[in-house]
Amino acid sequence: MRPSRHLSLSLLLALGLASSLALGQGATAQPAPKAAAAPEKAAAPQKPAVNKPRGGSAGAPKRPGRARKPKKDAQASLAGRPVATFPGFRMLPAGGSRVFVQIHGGKVDVAESKAAGRLVYRLKGAGAIQTNRFPLVTSFFATPVTQVQLVGQGNDLDMVIDLRTQTDAAYRVLETDQGMVLQVDFPPSVPEQRAAAPAEGARKRSERRTISQEPGSDESSDL
Repeated sequence: MRPSRHLSLSLLLALGLASSLALGQGATAQPAPKAAAAPEKAAAPQKPAVNKPRGGSAGAPKRPGRARKPKKDAQASLAGRPVATFPGFRMLPAGGSRVFVQIHGGKVDVAESKAAGRLVYRLKGAGAIQTNRFPLVTSFFATPVTQVQLVGQGNDLDMVIDLRTQTDAAYRVLETDQGMVLQVDFPPSVPEQRAAAPAEGARKRSERRTISQEPGSDESSDL
């Protein structure tokens, strides 16, 4: 009876060991659970593309384009008409002063009109380009004249002479090969009319627009 008892114990131990090995292998063979995948990042919403206007910042309102006006040729508007050059001014040797303007392309009639502090000489049928219509300031000189300017009046042209005081003036028309010259002479200023001596810089600026000798005259200027 003893051998059978030992045999039973041996079988029980063998069966227990086999069960332990089977459980161990089962645990090893079972794959480990996968880690939960991280949630994908939500894509950021894309901003709509903005077309930037050329030459300006994004979103800035576009300036309305100016309608281009057809270029008007000033020379073409003066075609066939006598043309006045810019007015000139000079001091005369005897102390008087002279305002003059030359007309190219023909002769025109001249009409004089007087008003308080102003003389106007209308050149009928004459014209002038815009750059010759800027005022000529003469107030720095010892003369009754303060300013001379060519002003368009329809199909005519006015030479407007502003005066610091009313004075006598005499005008004459000289014929030239190119057309004519209108001269307006003023007497010497009395002492109380003479302006203070101008600064050298101001005098030079005024002399840039002053013609020392008009066409057809042999007199020299004392400027």
